[in-house]
Amino acid sequence: MLSKASKYALRSLIYICQQAKNGERVTLQEVADSIKSPAAFTSKILQKLVAADIIQSTRGGGGGFTLEKSKVGKIRLINIIDAIEGSELFDHCFLGLPQCSDKKPCPVHHLYKPIRKEIHESLLNVTLEEVLQQPGRLRLEIQ
Repeated sequence: MLSKASKYALRSLIYICQQAKNGERVTLQEVADSIKSPAAFTSKILQKLVAADIIQSTRGGGGGFTLEKSKVGKIRLINIIDAIEGSELFDHCFLGLPQCSDKKPCPVHHLYKPIRKEIHESLLNVTLEEVLQQPGRLRLEIQ
């Protein structure tokens, strides 16, 4: 359901948070390597997260990306998805039909609409901090 960019954004943030515990900044290449994504694609994702004020970037020697600890509990998953995809995920037809609406539904409209609402509410109610606290999560490590 989520785009590849949104999945990589979440994985990037998990990695950055894991590294930021020590106050470290991570480079674009470190993030790209950790999430197994091309650097150019990762750069676009991280730029969107910076523009949305989710992460911070510093240029030059010793620069990189970091996330303020005080923000981790305030960033909701919906903020991350919106930064990458905008509201498209929750505003558009599951089949991509432009004319689909409640008045002119596509064949899956009434099946998808309650699922879409439930997912939106879940993403709205879960913070990045809660995701990081989940037991059994895979740690992203540079290979």
